[in-house]
Amino acid sequence: MVKLLEDVREISALTYGFIASKALFAALDLDLFTRIAQGKTTLPELASATGVAANRLRTLLTALKTVGLVSETQGRFANAPAADGYLLAGAAGDFRDYIRVVNGGFLYESLRHLDKALRGERVFKDKGFYEGIVYSEGGVGGEAFSEAQHAGSLGPAQLMARRIDLGNARALLDVGGGSGAYTLAFLRRNPQLRATILDFPETTETARRYCAEAGLGDRVTHVAGNALTTPWPASQDVVLMSYLWSAVGGPDIVTLAQRAYQALKPGGQVLVHDFMVDDQHEGPAFAAWYLLASMPDNPQAECLSTGFVEKCLADAGFAIDGTTPMIAEITQLARAHRPS
Repeated sequence: MVKLLEDVREISALTYGFIASKALFAALDLDLFTRIAQGKTTLPELASATGVAANRLRTLLTALKTVGLVSETQGRFANAPAADGYLLAGAAGDFRDYIRVVNGGFLYESLRHLDKALRGERVFKDKGFYEGIVYSEGGVGGEAFSEAQHAGSLGPAQLMARRIDLGNARALLDVGGGSGAYTLAFLRRNPQLRATILDFPETTETARRYCAEAGLGDRVTHVAGNALTTPWPASQDVVLMSYLWSAVGGPDIVTLAQRAYQALKPGGQVLVHDFMVDDQHEGPAFAAWYLLASMPDNPQAECLSTGFVEKCLADAGFAIDGTTPMIAEITQLARAHRPS
């Protein structure tokens, strides 16, 4: 049960919470955490390195201190352990680009249009918000977005590949596979596996590059197109759809489930990985927030829950194998198979 708010200060915390997000985005644009890790720990040193006047930088650093990203002792700044682990160049978990481009650029921009989405209006009349803001002139840019997504997906992809046994599979279709992070994770753990990545034409070259750099390009086929209209290759052992259902409308989910069923061999399995709330629609909070942020992409977007996803798969003819948490408090993985 979610704790209900009782104090006006708790409402204020929600009202102003976006400012902390913007402080983090600004710090990443300046690469502050990397500079601190490299030994520039005083205000004058950081001002010189960033080109930001000391008075303005002091205000930003103070905001970062209040949320626990940096500390200050006798005029010297230090990164929080989480900042050292994830927010500086060379860190093992570095996902600065994901935060800046995906959260700071795409999601933050999309939520500016939430009022329109709630009224059922489309920001781009001829395409979804994702396709419009990423690939339109002046948008984020397909390559930059795919690279940022790749950085943010490496950890979750490795986690999924460890948990899901594809030892008997030979053909994997990654629908909306983007940069190929999930495909590559499965290929590394399953040497017998070959894969096809289907996604927008603007992502294809980026995915080819990552596959080649991983030394796995000869095991991957790339199909440029739209998952809803482009033909899918048949006789697949596994169909993976990660973060795809939250980006389309309810009728499109039906289409995707049906296409997955048709693409699979009898006995083949479908994996739907996405933001999902519980069937009481009470949380988790991060999943609910991500689903809200996806609404501008399509006014017909659904609030995905585990029960809703399983029902859509069952309606398409699948036998349900179950749904389990993948990224704690954020995503779930629904598994089903086409009956033999």
